[in-house]
Amino acid sequence: ELLTRVAESGHSRFPVYDESIDNVVGILYVKDLINSFAKKEPIDLEKIIRKPFFVPESKRIDGLLREFKRRHVHIAIAVDEYGGISGIVCMEDIIEEIVGDIQDEFDNEGEDISSIGEGLWLCDARVDMDDLAECLHTELPSDEFETLGGFVFDLFGKIPVRYEK
Repeated sequence: ELLTRVAESGHSRFPVYDESIDNVVGILYVKDLINSFAKKEPIDLEKIIRKPFFVPESKRIDGLLREFKRRHVHIAIAVDEYGGISGIVCMEDIIEEIVGDIQDEFDNEGEDISSIGEGLWLCDARVDMDDLAECLHTELPSDEFETLGGFVFDLFGKIPVRYEK
């Protein structure tokens, strides 16, 4: 089941946490998981997860890019001033911040905001709140939230499951 979920996600690295998302204990690299399967070894996550790299959410991307290069890592866990997990940042995020969106074989090339029925919309969590408000011809709390994902996370108090209402 784990391999199926990993394959369907299209991601190559996953944070591993214990009990709470604020307790990240490591990073699972898909290639390490596949190597264990290929060797027909029992999967022991404690043996194959790698040490997480934590960074303050306020860290500048130029410094973070240098840290990624120096440490030979491509993913970091962003931590807020209280020690809680505020997000994940990867090398692709930094590069896209500099050069713009990069489409790979796993990215959906469709619209970020799509009408799927009367009054129903399917939106990428990364969509800008101002863009969404303009598209929907409505007012949204864009001063408080930069992305739809941040707004939804605030409403739910957690990361919602896909298509959760």
